[in-house]
Amino acid sequence: MKQKQKYFSLFKQTQRRLASWYVGIISIVLIILGFGVYEAIIHAHQITIEKELKTIAGTLHDSFEPILDQPGILEDEVIQLMPNLCRVNNPCISKNNLSNYRLGAIEKGQYYLHLFDLSGNLVAFNGQQPKGLPIKKHKKKQEILKDSQQKRYLQISYMLHNRKGESWGYLQVVRSLEDFDNYLKIVAIILLLGLPLAIIIIGVSAWILTDLTMKPVYQSYRQIQQFTGDAAHELRTPLAAIRATVESHLMSSILTEQEARETLSILGRQTQRLSALVADLLMLSRLDWQLNSNSINIKYEKICLNDLISDVLEELASFAISLDIVLQAEIRVNYPLEIQGDTEQIYRLLFNLVVNGIQYTPKGGEVIIILEKTNKLAIIKVKDTGIGINSQALQHIFERFYRVDQGRSRKEGGSGLGLSISQAIAQAHHGTIEVRSEVNKGSLFIVQLPKIL
Repeated sequence: MKQKQKYFSLFKQTQRRLASWYVGIISIVLIILGFGVYEAIIHAHQITIEKELKTIAGTLHDSFEPILDQPGILEDEVIQLMPNLCRVNNPCISKNNLSNYRLGAIEKGQYYLHLFDLSGNLVAFNGQQPKGLPIKKHKKKQEILKDSQQKRYLQISYMLHNRKGESWGYLQVVRSLEDFDNYLKIVAIILLLGLPLAIIIIGVSAWILTDLTMKPVYQSYRQIQQFTGDAAHELRTPLAAIRATVESHLMSSILTEQEARETLSILGRQTQRLSALVADLLMLSRLDWQLNSNSINIKYEKICLNDLISDVLEELASFAISLDIVLQAEIRVNYPLEIQGDTEQIYRLLFNLVVNGIQYTPKGGEVIIILEKTNKLAIIKVKDTGIGINSQALQHIFERFYRVDQGRSRKEGGSGLGLSISQAIAQAHHGTIEVRSEVNKGSLFIVQLPKIL
């Protein structure tokens, strides 16, 4: 039990490592991808805002140039064009007293306008300027500014010309980036909340996937471990008998011919039992591997179940007679019933069931092989009038090395693998096997296999 827990813990540790590597790599990919998306959004919005600001600045420049005259002097026509434009040291005209002017982007409070003369002195500005926003001519054509509340603004500077083409001064258009920054904050929050959630989902998925991946490996290992344990358990008895026989006769100084023959006879029986046991274990192991790996390697051919049942009856007739058991067949189909499969394996399945019925049926009883069909299935039933199986044992009847009657099975040389092999053969042929039984009334084994349509 401790060894089983140890290996189970080892596989779980391996599963955790695989899941951790999976989550780690995917998390790094997601973080890099999230950072790239965030940077792409910033870049796209920056380009959009810059184009928008340049368009507005260019429109204002083209609007001012035809009405500007003397350099550094703001004409009244400019004030009429933009009623919220304020001259330095002059009171601004209230918007409420104005009419018949169009409110554009400059009037909506998101853009701010500065006009400088050629010396860099502020000539005019528009609206209520943000507190702490620098208002002076900057050498850079485009730059980012911050006010006292650390809100960001994008500023673009242009050289203004008058109607004569002479340099008049400088135009600065400043745009608030508050809406842009708020949008980026929302995107950042979504990414910061979404990435951990995605990593958690990936972690759960990784654990489930690695568990599904490790299960076949763990089952294969358990089968190898069980095969080794079962083989060691079953081989111990005949090997001990062989060893005891050899050692007891080696202790005798002289062996008669009869004693030597008896010794060889014992060794021959035990060797035959060992050979049969090893063959059964190898066959069961091969069938288990095929079933678990979904790699069924069956030599498919047409099998006539009517003929196969006749062969089994013929081979086991003398064995049944020697035990005073009536062995017979009931063929309930009026034509040859055929299936696809491995003839040797199907024969082995039927042979095991019949031998099992004969061994567990008292003298004077009977074993009947019944052949039936449905629309899609061929049904083979093996019915006996034997000792039956109690409900507790019925749950374990197909387990390896399980015996309902230990003494009887040992006496007849059974290894407890016959029903396990039969079940594996039925499953390998996409069929099923089940058992119904009552104590002291007998048992009924039912095998269902796909028939040739």
